[in-house]
Amino acid sequence: MTGKESLLAHLEQVREAALELLRAKLDTVAREVQEAASRIVADVDLVLPSDPEVLFPLSAVPDFLPEPQPQTTLKLSAVRDLDAGRAQSEVLQGLLRALEPYAGGRAILVFRDGKVMGWSGVGFDPEAVRRWQGAVDASPAFAKAAAGQPVLVRAGDDPLLQEFLRNPGASVLLLPMSLRGKVVGALLAEQGEHGLAIEWLQLFTYLVGLQLETLAVRPTVPTPALAPVEDLRPAQEPAAEPSFGFEGTVAGSPWGDVAQPAAEAIPVSAPAPEPAPSAPPEADLSATQRVEVAPVTPPRSPEEERKHEEARRFARLLVSEIRLYNEQAVQEGKASRDIYARLKEDIDRSREMYEQRIPPEVRAVSDYFYEELVRTLADGDPDALGL
Repeated sequence: MTGKESLLAHLEQVREAALELLRAKLDTVAREVQEAASRIVADVDLVLPSDPEVLFPLSAVPDFLPEPQPQTTLKLSAVRDLDAGRAQSEVLQGLLRALEPYAGGRAILVFRDGKVMGWSGVGFDPEAVRRWQGAVDASPAFAKAAAGQPVLVRAGDDPLLQEFLRNPGASVLLLPMSLRGKVVGALLAEQGEHGLAIEWLQLFTYLVGLQLETLAVRPTVPTPALAPVEDLRPAQEPAAEPSFGFEGTVAGSPWGDVAQPAAEAIPVSAPAPEPAPSAPPEADLSATQRVEVAPVTPPRSPEEERKHEEARRFARLLVSEIRLYNEQAVQEGKASRDIYARLKEDIDRSREMYEQRIPPEVRAVSDYFYEELVRTLADGDPDALGL
């Protein structure tokens, strides 16, 4: 081996030794880095809690979120039903029915002589609602409602509501109901399966208040603005339907004209000749015959009919108001058959108002006030009045 080759071999050995040394150093550094990383990860695990709720609690967030409101729309049919009512009781019962999509249990309560009393309800036991009674001052929520302030409260937080309702955790809305500028009662609406649509409840209660104020002067026909809309636009020709080989069609189907199979011809025999009528028996002229002739009532003029209809409406309004504020006394009076004795003051006062407003010529023909007493207070039984 020449000197040149010996030098080259020596240098290669030196290079290999340097590479081995460098690899050993790098391996040492890598191990140290891995060990340091492991220690850091362990330290981080010690610092970070295992439960993320401890680091960033979210359990209390729902308490700060508003309750979801039900996505409901106005049903014009419900407004038409309200418009059809011609007595206070009919309108108020219609209100309870109309509010079904917007709340759970609903009830109408009356304020009288410092007390709040149940009148009628839907979603509750009707007898239980009629037994609801308590002092307005004993309930902060009813005290505010009686003063004209709508209130949203949890049932378990109010003494009277806690007695009336079985679900103490339910949200309850109390809306004042006024008549002639005075708060006379409240609508109670309990949170239902789909929540509590507060603004819809307020809107319907407002509409009913206006309706009660104008019952005596409203016409008997439905309000024209609520009548079905007549579409005067040109009708579009329906697309041609494929024929299936049937004869004849039936119109009016929601899917268009529905073809019907042709009816088979059914032979019809000629009708048999009717027998000749027999001669009537000769009248016995010696006998005296009496024929009852019903009195003929002359037709009324449009103006007279208007006066009579106004008398009917005013009588319904007066008597339904008596029942509204005295439901318990009415029920007890029907059972004891002495309604008039129990409600003499209210009935006499309403009778006086009726006679002051209705002309004598109308009152001479029909006593609509008495008829309404029998229909509304006595449920059609005149003897229950005890007159």
